[in-house]
Amino acid sequence: MFSKVLFPTDFSRHADKILECIPDLRRHGMKEAVFVHVINPMKAARWISVDEQIIEKAKREARKSMDDVVTNVMSLHGIMARQRIEIGVIYQEIVRVAHEEQASLIIMGSHGHGFVRTALLGSVAKNVLRTTGIPLIIEKFTYQASDESASLEFVSDTMFYSILFPTDFSENSLTVLKVLREMNSVGIETIYVAHIQDADRFQYFSTEKRHEFNRIDGDRLSRLKQKIEFWGYTTKTILRDGYPAQEINRIAEEENVSMIMMGSHGRNKIKDSLVGSVAESVALRHVRPLMIIP
Repeated sequence: MFSKVLFPTDFSRHADKILECIPDLRRHGMKEAVFVHVINPMKAARWISVDEQIIEKAKREARKSMDDVVTNVMSLHGIMARQRIEIGVIYQEIVRVAHEEQASLIIMGSHGHGFVRTALLGSVAKNVLRTTGIPLIIEKFTYQASDESASLEFVSDTMFYSILFPTDFSENSLTVLKVLREMNSVGIETIYVAHIQDADRFQYFSTEKRHEFNRIDGDRLSRLKQKIEFWGYTTKTILRDGYPAQEINRIAEEENVSMIMMGSHGRNKIKDSLVGSVAESVALRHVRPLMIIP
């Protein structure tokens, strides 16, 4: 399923922690890891020019760090691993390399060296989310103290133990089905299929009309449940009212899922920008690892 995975790295402890996801990814088909480090030329700028000596020094240091990462991954996990060092706007280079490599997945943390305690989603992760056409996993960490030196842990011990699949029944939201069909169901305990009746729209309908919508969408959920169970998964459905992004994160906590898996856009079909979309709203405050599927 995820045969070639792109790991963007800035050599921060957040990026290093992501390497612990490799066993999970191997169970679902990962055979090759591509590591990319992007050097921001603006950090080498002096007035209006770029200092090439600083760039070359940054490249040498990055290659040394990359050599260590690649060697360790190959020896510990027995998979192919390669490295790329690029220069440019970080998120743009990550997206470009992912497409150039024909990666089947990008995986990264919410934060890297730009860690800010008050930030909800790092700027690089946010911009990759907005622009990539390749499935993206944004991992979620917890901290055991209140400062940046705190112990860094995953929210979920394993990414694919139980999955929340929110859907508005649009074509894009149902792209998750293709991923679930191709994944190995072994090790995945439960798929929660959820539909949220958007409170902003729902409030304008009569009680009778709301009941009708719930009946129709309940039937849709039942059909999805049957399809997913046919592939070997235990499946539960959830139908509730509320604000979609808030409810998705709330359900993820209530059911203690190990991952939220959703399409990048829904009925509004916003393909060029995810600003204001449910996908980005979930990502901004995600409480579990999040996989976005274009």
